[in-house]
Amino acid sequence: MLEILRIVRAALELLVNLGQPIRAVLIQALVTVTLLLFLYAGWHVRDEGSISAGLRVAFVDTRAYRAQQLRELESAILQSELRQTAETDKLINQLLTALLGRAPTAARVQLGVVHNGVTGVTGMTLLRFDITNAVAGPGHSVGTMVTNQSLSDWNELLPALLAGKCQMGTASDATNLPLRARFEALGAGAFMACPVIDIQGRMLGGVFLTWDVRDRPPAGEELQSLMEFARIIGIQIASALDLRGHVLWPLGTLVPD
Repeated sequence: MLEILRIVRAALELLVNLGQPIRAVLIQALVTVTLLLFLYAGWHVRDEGSISAGLRVAFVDTRAYRAQQLRELESAILQSELRQTAETDKLINQLLTALLGRAPTAARVQLGVVHNGVTGVTGMTLLRFDITNAVAGPGHSVGTMVTNQSLSDWNELLPALLAGKCQMGTASDATNLPLRARFEALGAGAFMACPVIDIQGRMLGGVFLTWDVRDRPPAGEELQSLMEFARIIGIQIASALDLRGHVLWPLGTLVPD
């Protein structure tokens, strides 16, 4: 703003020193420019809703200033996302801990979240999954937190998960080699996979309970009760993922690669 005032002052001094004909032409041009500046400033004042904000946007905000404002906004959004992620992670881990508490002989429970990993040459989405959260019982490890794994590893589990059902199985009977290899690396003898489905019926991932080879998994009514509890936990985890802003993949659009 000070620079603009200096320019106006210099122009006025120049007009005083000029002859009458030239002065008249320049005064007319100066009046036109002044009117345009008033219109320009008035337009921004109306858009911003205040005189000070309108004048700042019209005459002060530079490209560098706007870039700085954008960086500050992005930083604030990132900080908000970090806090939200920390809160939802805490909630998800509490839910997984509650599920593990209902299966005292289980070694661990892991959460796998489906996401859009890559797009193939045909333009079709090839979905992936990450193990984002895990809780282990005493004396056990949570296992490897894998990322960007092909959803084809879940091929034998997807029919049940997409139907909103849990599936019980043994690691040695798993037909998918990468899935069996991961279970065996954990020392798991049995597993239970249950869907993470939101209130709109969209599957966002799955929770996986595993039992060591030497431990006995539940059966009969005990197993049915655990499966029902796991389904409820899956719905609650889906709500937490919604809060985090997780990308939702509608039921029936899963395309294993």
